[in-house]
Amino acid sequence: MQSIVVSLAAVVSLHLAAAGSSLDEKSSYITTLGSDTVVVESVVRTPNRLLGDIVVRVPATVRLHYDVELRPDGSVARSTLDTDPMGAKGMAARHMVLDFDADSVHESIDSAGTKRKVTRPIPKGVVPTFMTGFGASYGLYSSMGLYELLLERSRPAANDTLTVPGIDIASGAFAKRRFLARSATQIDVDYFGILWTHLTVDANGHILGADARATTEQTETHRTEFVDVAGMAKAFASADHAGKGIGAASPNLIEKGTIGGKTIVVAYGSPRRRGRTILGAVVPYDRVWRTGANEATTVIFDKDVTIGGAAVPAGAYSLWTIPKADGTVQLVVNRQHGQWGTDYDQAQDLVRLPMQSSTAPAPQENFAINITSAGNGGALRFSWDAFVWSVPVTAKQ
Repeated sequence: MQSIVVSLAAVVSLHLAAAGSSLDEKSSYITTLGSDTVVVESVVRTPNRLLGDIVVRVPATVRLHYDVELRPDGSVARSTLDTDPMGAKGMAARHMVLDFDADSVHESIDSAGTKRKVTRPIPKGVVPTFMTGFGASYGLYSSMGLYELLLERSRPAANDTLTVPGIDIASGAFAKRRFLARSATQIDVDYFGILWTHLTVDANGHILGADARATTEQTETHRTEFVDVAGMAKAFASADHAGKGIGAASPNLIEKGTIGGKTIVVAYGSPRRRGRTILGAVVPYDRVWRTGANEATTVIFDKDVTIGGAAVPAGAYSLWTIPKADGTVQLVVNRQHGQWGTDYDQAQDLVRLPMQSSTAPAPQENFAINITSAGNGGALRFSWDAFVWSVPVTAKQ
């Protein structure tokens, strides 16, 4: 597969030349996580400028405004990003400016009254990019406006890969992004180098949609008519202040219990159903699932136990599951723990064992892990939507 490194001039060539006699071009993008709207972006294109407004709702409303200025030759002169934590507590407003010259970038950061300036060399052909999200949901959204600016000018041919050195306008961090053309209308962009977001584009390079359900964020984005992001941001922030916002996409929870007088602690992320199909979709069949969200689900036994007939020494482990379409499911107890929830190493497996599977009487919105106890025995119980998985646990006396 041919690899292409794109020059800055090729990536962001003069908009006036590309647009002919057209003036401002406006578009918006709505991003959903199941039934919830989590991000909205509106973009205005002019011959020498790209302006965008983004509102992020997870875990609370934050409005971001970016302004990318182009020189007459199409190269980027400056990018500006302003962050306004409208509904987010404990977050400071931030103003970030990147000024570009031939071989360096001058960064100016103003946040919470602290100002800092840095000058660094830049890789050849670097282009501005922007990925946003907060906490465990960093990576929730990448600016469609900036992707479109790139793809309209330098689009990979079918089955080719486009490698772009980028600089994030929010942090100044450098990272290469890869774009793989699956067909004339389908282009994939790498997600942290391990997964892919699928972009649908038209003949002019306009992004019609983005499907990130194969990534850990599980979002979908659709192009729409231009919307008022400022007005939406105010409404979303009001909902936050009234206690009716979305909150964290998958809150981190701790379940603590005792079996046979021995303490068991489970730490996990709890995703929400949000109107989605869970088994076979959000939780795929025949693949290792992190059994929750965010960091790998961790269990700690203070004494030796027996799980489903298998001896498990005292200590900390990560828990994984492998569901199948026939309704069976395996529990994986893995020696590694403390890692991100997609970092699974089969070589660290302590044991794999079958779980009991049943159907809940009503759909359950939040994924939950519970510890049940009865005498010297008990169980670990995983439940979400319509499924209930359990495995017996006995404390070693």
